[in-house]
Amino acid sequence: MSKGHLNFYCGMDGFSRFHFNDIADGETIVKVVHRNWFYILQQFLGIIVALILYGTAIVFLPTFFPDLANGPLRTIIAFAENFLLLALWIFSFMVWIDYYFDVWIITSERIVNIEQQGLFSRRSSELRFSKIQDVTTEVKGFLGTVLNYGDVLIQTAGTEDEFLFRTVSDPYRIKDVIMELQKTANHDKDEEFGEMIKEKIEGQDQI
Repeated sequence: MSKGHLNFYCGMDGFSRFHFNDIADGETIVKVVHRNWFYILQQFLGIIVALILYGTAIVFLPTFFPDLANGPLRTIIAFAENFLLLALWIFSFMVWIDYYFDVWIITSERIVNIEQQGLFSRRSSELRFSKIQDVTTEVKGFLGTVLNYGDVLIQTAGTEDEFLFRTVSDPYRIKDVIMELQKTANHDKDEEFGEMIKEKIEGQDQI
């Protein structure tokens, strides 16, 4: 990828102003990738259903079982209601944390995968473009096609882990960006190798 193309990608996504601790001098953030919004919507659908059932129970149970509202079980029921609300709030918070802090950062030099594991643990791994062997895009089902989301699987060389972009928006474009950066990395590597051989030959000629 030429410098002009790189600047185009950065300007288009507006991520040139972002920074993370391990970025090297001259390294540029090309794209920051989160999961598609439909992923978190799926997670919250269960919470919404639980809240509807909770509200329905609060309204109608005293009507059909009046002893629950005034009897000795009232304290236990109130505790259960508050506990359920707290559990739903905590679960909602965990879903949001998992969605917001799971991120893939594509830079001009590598791919950085930051995965949130619970509230207080994060796992970070990186992949250099020279290690990439193949990039596969998979879009499943009607909704994936219409909403344009899917998975991007990166096959790596040697014993490196596979990199999986899960349920991300515009997976075909992400694949194109990665492939362009991989070509650039391989081209630069070939040029460096050629320069090294040239210098070695010139050194032998001088001897």
